[in-house]
Amino acid sequence: MNKVYLIGRVTKDLEPQQFDANERIYVKFTLAVNDYKSNTKEYTTNFINIVAFGRKAEILSQYITKGHKLSIEGKVRTGSYLDRNNIKKYTVDIILEDFDFIDNKSNVI
Repeated sequence: MNKVYLIGRVTKDLEPQQFDANERIYVKFTLAVNDYKSNTKEYTTNFINIVAFGRKAEILSQYITKGHKLSIEGKVRTGSYLDRNNIKKYTVDIILEDFDFIDNKSNVI
């Protein structure tokens, strides 16, 4: 099973992109997710790449800005590409399947 659940804050305003001639859109963003380390009793922050397509991308880009807190459900997608120096780089993205608005940045203390 390939299923991921995350809660975190959006790190920047979303900018929808068109990915084909049919004007379908997607949005890529980073979710800052806190992770508690019990051995050090400290939090670390992981920055997770999220990709949303279609109607979900439209809704997110319309209502979400930097600092909003989201709960997301998705699946892991890995990939690779060659950088400008012809070195193979590996990627890990979460493909968004569902989400919930938890709060907005105005509620952040």
